[in-house]
Amino acid sequence: MGAADDPMRFYEMLRDFLCEHLVVRRRLSAVTARDYRTALDQYRIWLREERGITFDKVGFEHFARGVVYDHLTWLLDDAGRSAATANLRLAAIKSFLRYCGEEDATLMPAYLDVKSIHAFRGTGDGRLEYLTQPQLEALFAHPDTDTPKGRRNQYFMIHAYETGGRVAELVGMTVGDVRRDGGRVTVRLHGKGDKVRHNPLPSQVVPHLDAYLGEFHPGLVASDPLFYTVHEGRRTPMAPRTVNSFLSKYARELHGEDPTFPEGLHCHVLRHSIGMAMYKKKVPLSYIRDFLGHARIESTLVYAHADDETLDEALESIDQDALPTEGPDGEPVGPEKKWKGREEYLLRLCGLI
Repeated sequence: MGAADDPMRFYEMLRDFLCEHLVVRRRLSAVTARDYRTALDQYRIWLREERGITFDKVGFEHFARGVVYDHLTWLLDDAGRSAATANLRLAAIKSFLRYCGEEDATLMPAYLDVKSIHAFRGTGDGRLEYLTQPQLEALFAHPDTDTPKGRRNQYFMIHAYETGGRVAELVGMTVGDVRRDGGRVTVRLHGKGDKVRHNPLPSQVVPHLDAYLGEFHPGLVASDPLFYTVHEGRRTPMAPRTVNSFLSKYARELHGEDPTFPEGLHCHVLRHSIGMAMYKKKVPLSYIRDFLGHARIESTLVYAHADDETLDEALESIDQDALPTEGPDGEPVGPEKKWKGREEYLLRLCGLI
């Protein structure tokens, strides 16, 4: 039986990694070991507060590539942390998964999957990765629009860019979230903490929207998922991993044609791209904050750091604006373990308290 089949094994390996491997085997300094422990503990807190997964229900499946990437982009987008902080968290998670893979070969695929996440650019200065206008045009033109899937993927990317939505917000949209008032079209995005925002859709995008709806939603059922996949004849909301899968595929192909195109691409890069495009057009940071759904203006300031040439203008813009002073399916299958719910015990076991 591999570690993935023994839930308690996760906590034992985390304890051995923090309490023995880092200090005894790798002989890391106390400061470095503390930083790794803090990074993994902050990841635990994020799983609890953002995903509703308490520590007594955490397992290796919560260290999948998509989950780790969501955590890192949350750090940059919503927590307003620097790329250096995100890269430290990534290094700690990679180190833990590498240790697990070396101890148990059945866990090596999990490490190799997360290992492919590249460090964020701009370590120490808060720079974000975004696409230039020519890169965006190349990306939008890349899908094979002779196929339905290619046409779906093309509009998804256009929609993601133009609305600035997070991937969870985009895949959670329904047909009813597209609102029309005369010739004006807005989209409703359901953000974190039940926060809702309505972003306008540019008039030049509306024909693309209408073509997409005409093909994929001819009946316009308001409750249907706007972006979906079909399983056993039933429409289900598109999964974030599906989005990042075709974005990664397109990026690899475009990188092969043009080495300056980023080799890795995820949905958050489109979000950063529209934020940077708005910033470069001198849109006030307070408006960009509201458009992207940032809880704090500090999260939006990263766009000012990303473009040194207009930093002074951005600061002037800020001065003119008023600044605002478990898993989802329940218990796993099988007999209940006696340690379930004993979160404090597990935290002590792992050396996190």
